[in-house]
Amino acid sequence: MDRLQRSQSLFRLVFVVIWCVFEAKAKADHAVSLQRHRREWIVPPQVLEENVDYTKQSSIARIRSDREDASKGPIRYSLKGIGADQPPYHLFVVEPSTGNVRVTGILDREEIGQYNLSGIATYPDGTVAEADIQLRIKVKDQNDNAPVFLPISTGSVNELSSIGTTVMKLSATDADEPGNINSQIFYEIVDQKPPGERMFSINQKGEVIVARENLDRESIDQYVLTVKASDLNGGPGCKTGMATFNIQVMDVNDNVPKLEQEAFEASIEENTENVEVMRFKTIDNDLANTDNWQAQYNIVSGNGGGHFKIVTDPKTNEGVLMLVKPVDYEEVKDMNLGITVSNVAPYYSGSGSQSVSGVVIAPGGGGGGGGGGGQGGGAGSGGGTGIGGGAGTGITGMGGSGTAGASGKIYNMHVNVKNQPEGPGFIPKVKSIPISENGKMVDITKVLTTYTATDSDTGLPAERVKYVKGSDRDNWLSVDEKTGEIKLNKLPDRESPYLVNGTYMAEILCISQDMPSKTATGTVAIQVEDFNDHCPVLVNKTQPLCTTQEVLYVTAEDKDAFPNAGPFTFTVIPEGTDGKWELEHLSDTTAMLKPIEAPWPGPRQVTLEIFDQQKVSCPDKQVLKVNVCTCDKSGVCATKAGETKGSKLGGAAIGLLLLGLLLLLLIPLLLLLCQCGAAGMVGAFTDMPFDTKEHLISYHTEGQGEDRDVPLLLSDIDGPGMINAGSKGGFGASMAGFGIGAAGAAGAAGVGSYKVSTMNGEVTCIIRWK
Repeated sequence: MDRLQRSQSLFRLVFVVIWCVFEAKAKADHAVSLQRHRREWIVPPQVLEENVDYTKQSSIARIRSDREDASKGPIRYSLKGIGADQPPYHLFVVEPSTGNVRVTGILDREEIGQYNLSGIATYPDGTVAEADIQLRIKVKDQNDNAPVFLPISTGSVNELSSIGTTVMKLSATDADEPGNINSQIFYEIVDQKPPGERMFSINQKGEVIVARENLDRESIDQYVLTVKASDLNGGPGCKTGMATFNIQVMDVNDNVPKLEQEAFEASIEENTENVEVMRFKTIDNDLANTDNWQAQYNIVSGNGGGHFKIVTDPKTNEGVLMLVKPVDYEEVKDMNLGITVSNVAPYYSGSGSQSVSGVVIAPGGGGGGGGGGGQGGGAGSGGGTGIGGGAGTGITGMGGSGTAGASGKIYNMHVNVKNQPEGPGFIPKVKSIPISENGKMVDITKVLTTYTATDSDTGLPAERVKYVKGSDRDNWLSVDEKTGEIKLNKLPDRESPYLVNGTYMAEILCISQDMPSKTATGTVAIQVEDFNDHCPVLVNKTQPLCTTQEVLYVTAEDKDAFPNAGPFTFTVIPEGTDGKWELEHLSDTTAMLKPIEAPWPGPRQVTLEIFDQQKVSCPDKQVLKVNVCTCDKSGVCATKAGETKGSKLGGAAIGLLLLGLLLLLLIPLLLLLCQCGAAGMVGAFTDMPFDTKEHLISYHTEGQGEDRDVPLLLSDIDGPGMINAGSKGGFGASMAGFGIGAAGAAGAAGVGSYKVSTMNGEVTCIIRWK
């Protein structure tokens, strides 16, 4: 029974537990079922097409909140964002009670491509029902815009440019949606001016490129292209934009300059210079006033004497042939010049080559193995012919496979020289006269030479002229004014400073007596042949020699020239030479003098005889004085101790000596001013106020004197007859009468002050010690 009751109680307990569990689960499920299922606020984007009228539709979207609360009243809806409460205002509006969103205008994607709006749910009291909802409205693109070209400057390209050369890059834009076919552009050239063969093309990158390689600036220097840009890649229904562009064809040097004539002829007058002979006009189709058009002229033949030059007129581009050096008709009657013309810029052949082939017309040359007198030119041995034996024109052809002898073309210029009446002239211009400086071989009274002028027109001796000297720096010459005979004024001297390389130069003038007179100048070059009139002598006749030195270098010189100078021969003369010496050859002018025995310090003498190449020596032997000495470490003779030690009287000491002598001379003068004895001084002194015997010791007594006390301090006695003869300084330079010695002694002994007086023939000294 008890077991049964316990079982029932346990069952009831289990049942209660199970019931409680199910009850809790049921309440939980009920609570879950009562929980609000929040809607998704992020509304999928709404897509609206631009340019479509949606204003007639009741709504394009709807926002709705499920947080209805009867106690708070109905929820009210509103929008915010661009297109709602921001510009453009009220393009999108919402029905406050229903949440239906409408559009009030036509949308344009090019203005705004997407609208991001926020929906707001609030209670009537203004409290927010829940968080804002995001409403995105995307505007779908339509092909409603045509391509538009961006501004660009004029393009340019060199003429003769190769195919594919980029000229310029065009760019067009489309306001439609990027990446959409509505904004994909297709380019094409629809027109070209001037019309004709299409010279350019355009790719889909907008790059204008050269389509033909025969661009020629000289034919057409500018093209105008009309380019069309189409969207939809040029497909059906595309919109298009048009624009025109200029392309400037730039000049290159593709035209060879040419002279207006094949040959030219001009005349010049002899003996003229710095004059314009003629002008050449050049034809060049390249752009004017550029390096491709600017001409350069060169004379490539016939101007060996440098008589001509060609300059370019920068304004007209003409070549101006100038005569810069006078021409003598008697020497040259005509001249043939070869002239070439080129540009400042190198020639453009399209491949970088700068060469130009053409026919060459060269002056002279004649026959020979090739054209123009050379080996090249035409093929074979008959490439050219010569006309006039060199004075004519030789033409180098291009027969067979031969090439032209030069680049470009050579134009012939024939220049005739006109004769002018000329004055006299010396032939030769410089007359050389060799002469010896040996006076025995030269007679200055005889005519040295005759130097006359010649008539340049007839070639005969000039008449009605006179001769005078021009430059004659050392007055060596005299000239006969009628005959032109030249004589010497003095014997020539090769060692004269007026000689240059052994030659004396002087000028002789020939002056015509015509009106106006003309003057010709001739030069006389007197080549003085050296005569052995000088002997070799020592350069240095005194030299030091260290006791440790083994050699002494002896050098000689000779004012004569080769072969009357070196090499020299040196010989030691024992007579007149101290010690034993030997010589060794070193060079043409120097020998090494070596003492055989080491010499003692002191002066030495070496007598030398020196011979030149002609075995001529000086009558008086050359004496070399050698000072043998002991040298220091630097190799310089050390000075003897006896010579270095000693007393020298300085300038201050000399001045003191002179001052002492002056003082000695002053003493007699002062003595003349003093009056000895009582003469003239009577009444000049007064009696002493004390007894002199108490202070003075008498020394004229016989026998030994007695000791007396002498006061050390004595008072000064001033009065007439007292002479202040000293001062503090102790020199005693002041003195009076015979008291000068006492005063001087007192001053020398260091006395502070002292006085000397004379009375009745006696001298009294009063001394005050320091």
